[in-house]
Amino acid sequence: MNAIRRAALTAVPFGVATAAYLGTFLAYHDRLPQRIATHFSGGGGADAFMGRTTALWTGCGLLVGLGLLFTVLSVASGKNAGSRLNTALGAGTAVALGYPLVLTVLVNVDVQDSSGVRLPLWHVAVLLLAGVAVGALVWWLMDEEQHPEPTSAASLPLADGEAAAWSRTIVSRVLLLAAGAIVVAGVFTVAFGSWQRGLAPLVIGLVCGAAAAVRVTVDRRGLTVTSTVLPRPRLALPLGSIADAGSVRVNAMTEFGGWGYRIRPNRRGVLLRSGEALSVRTTGGREYVVTVDDSTTAAALLNGLTDRDARERDQ
Repeated sequence: MNAIRRAALTAVPFGVATAAYLGTFLAYHDRLPQRIATHFSGGGGADAFMGRTTALWTGCGLLVGLGLLFTVLSVASGKNAGSRLNTALGAGTAVALGYPLVLTVLVNVDVQDSSGVRLPLWHVAVLLLAGVAVGALVWWLMDEEQHPEPTSAASLPLADGEAAAWSRTIVSRVLLLAAGAIVVAGVFTVAFGSWQRGLAPLVIGLVCGAAAAVRVTVDRRGLTVTSTVLPRPRLALPLGSIADAGSVRVNAMTEFGGWGYRIRPNRRGVLLRSGEALSVRTTGGREYVVTVDDSTTAAALLNGLTDRDARERDQ
């Protein structure tokens, strides 16, 4: 699918949502209170408010900004496998965001006191279903993009009883810096404000920091990927479940939509960066991708261990 069609499938839903919100707001502008309800609690009552002009510019800015972001991501992803997901997510987001914005305007029409405005909770289900439906439609309209096939690695011959292992650690500097910034923000919040508000960024920062480095190990147990700090979560693929292994180059954003543990149809990934990665196919047909240096050596050893395990089970 060419870039123009991908951009159109992403930008048009945001354009329609922006036009609907702006048109509705201007049509009822004189019938809206100076202060309108913009956020609602779980019980449906209004709990946040904005000035009429501020609400107009905030809603339009949010739709236009996200529309530009998703359109750029969709075009930049090219023909990689992730472009289909980026475009579908963008279209679904446009509907899921545009629906409540338009509805917020409508429930504020002709009210004298915006504090009494209510928005039933069942509208959340409607916006989610509408977003999923539009995203699925765009997914169906797009052609299936193929990700790069891994380069096969020769099987490293191993004698019966011979021990061999390979291990590498990969660190994401970007994730470490982000985690550090979040922790610092949490510390300042605790020191100069409320500890309750500072607790969340502290926990998030520490968890992100723990996930910024993983150890990838290939040995007689199979493939193991775990944090260098925490014992869980971990990815473990035993030899009996592995069909073959190889090396592949991946783009974390365009193929998987980001970094960390990522899930795609019949594909899983542990990605702390883009570039060289170990690719492992299971006997069930699923592919696991782990970004790590010297992936060819890891794949060769994993193939050798898998072949020897198969021989031993056949005896």
